[in-house]
Amino acid sequence: MAERTDVVVVGAGVSGLAAARRLCEGGLEVLLLDGGGEPGGRAALMPPSKPDGLRAGSMYLPPGARALLDLAAELDVAVEPALHDSALADLRVDEDGGVHRSDANVPLGTSWWTRLRNEWIFTGFARKTRTVDLAEPWSSVGAAGLDRCTVRDWLRSYSSDSRLLALVEEALTLDAGLPADRISLLWLLAHIGPDLPEEEDFLRLDPALLVERMAAPLAGLVRTGRHVERVRQDEHGVRVSGPWGEVAADRAVLAVSPADAAHVAFAPALPPERERLQRDWPQAEIIRTDLVYWRPFWRGFGLSGGVHFDDGVPAWTLDDSPVDSTEGRLVAHTYTFGERDPLGADQGIAGAPVRHRALLLENLRVALGPLADDPIALTQSSAGPGTYSRAYQSPTPPGFLTGYGPWLRRPVGRVHWAAAETGVFPGNGTLDGAVSSGHRAAEEVLRES
Repeated sequence: MAERTDVVVVGAGVSGLAAARRLCEGGLEVLLLDGGGEPGGRAALMPPSKPDGLRAGSMYLPPGARALLDLAAELDVAVEPALHDSALADLRVDEDGGVHRSDANVPLGTSWWTRLRNEWIFTGFARKTRTVDLAEPWSSVGAAGLDRCTVRDWLRSYSSDSRLLALVEEALTLDAGLPADRISLLWLLAHIGPDLPEEEDFLRLDPALLVERMAAPLAGLVRTGRHVERVRQDEHGVRVSGPWGEVAADRAVLAVSPADAAHVAFAPALPPERERLQRDWPQAEIIRTDLVYWRPFWRGFGLSGGVHFDDGVPAWTLDDSPVDSTEGRLVAHTYTFGERDPLGADQGIAGAPVRHRALLLENLRVALGPLADDPIALTQSSAGPGTYSRAYQSPTPPGFLTGYGPWLRRPVGRVHWAAAETGVFPGNGTLDGAVSSGHRAAEEVLRES
């Protein structure tokens, strides 16, 4: 017989956990199903390194991530400023292996618009953001024209300064995870938002601890190893099933990315617009590597640990060491969308983890010295989405928001949608968006109950 509950939440990542907590507070019975081996979803992107079991590195967020910051405070999860010492130098490694101290890209631990605030091109972005509706960017005045335009096309129409344009595109790619020729101008303006603080140094928290404390009071409600294949609904309720069996509920919250929802069979079929949204959802192509050393040795050489690599393996690194410097940590990101774009790498890297690791360590040695290619632990995320999506970043291509945006959060019968991609801008596609989307989906269900 099917297990019975008031609400079944598919996906025990941050958005699913946030939805379940809110639903339980509202007095409803909840079950969470997750295809993985433990809760956490994309916040558990990096498993503890083996065999030493060191915890994965930090997740970074801007000071404006209100829903996430409030949740972290409630759960007593420490939030710290990203490390940046102005006395330490960032580096840039060119395609020929030359190492240069970089003034143009410091600090790496701040947003790209903060780094470019003194450049006149920033005023063009800032002016346009004031017209964008953050709740529904596709409803903004002039949305169709903004959505047809790529960020690269707009940049090149606004300025002919090739050096400045290259800097803007690199900085944007670093934050967004995709190059400017794949990103809609409307998406970027919504992602930036109209109210930018004067200073925006990033904050960091331990995502594993956040998930652990979110999941603790829900421990008896989470069913792991439950990959969902089918969702059936009628006027009486919803049935969610897979090889493991079936759960019956009054309503369902699918707290998974649209790309993952595309692998679920729905009966009756979803509206064509929602199906196309899921089928065409873009995926950022990022490999994250966490490296652990005995100490942050680069600081002894006057270096910050922040490095840009022109050949793209990795695209950049960031110092993620603990405040007390008990160990040295670097986070490295490689973008696998191709060498022709800023910070892109050879696409063959995605399917060759051993080769990627060797190139990454060699490039770190060139930049930071021989100690860099001898970490005591190294863990990598998979290059692609795999069974479940592996990157929060979700910039949309031209035409996507105006074509599919109205279906992004709209419930279909008794099925409600959560996940970072359904969050309100500018938090859409971030850990903060995951939290707020879970709360929003839960409130929808509570209003109908």
